[in-house]
Amino acid sequence: MHNSEYVFYCQKPGEINGIQVPFTLRIQTPMQCHSMLASDHNGTISVDATFGTNDVKYYLFTLMGYDVHHNKAILTWTITSQQTMNDLIEWLQPLKVKMSSIMLNWRPSCFIINDAPQEL
Repeated sequence: MHNSEYVFYCQKPGEINGIQVPFTLRIQTPMQCHSMLASDHNGTISVDATFGTNDVKYYLFTLMGYDVHHNKAILTWTITSQQTMNDLIEWLQPLKVKMSSIMLNWRPSCFIINDAPQEL
């Protein structure tokens, strides 16, 4: 089942303007969006990544925040075929734009990532 309300970005792999682009799928449910607005404005966001643990060797990035009781809450997922620093920026930028379009001054105070992506 495909619900475009949950997919806020999907890029097919290929070439755009002479540059190879990876497959990228970004998913956020309305509840996750609400959680991100409610608990992570001026809060901490962390990113956990799995590296090639599936047959197609895609990467899964999970953004997590913390609710008012300090429990982890999953805020969004990104599945991608590549994980360079530029790729990370490419999927975080639209998320920032999306959140800022809903709450003008939305901004986390801290962003933690478990492993900085390496250029492949």
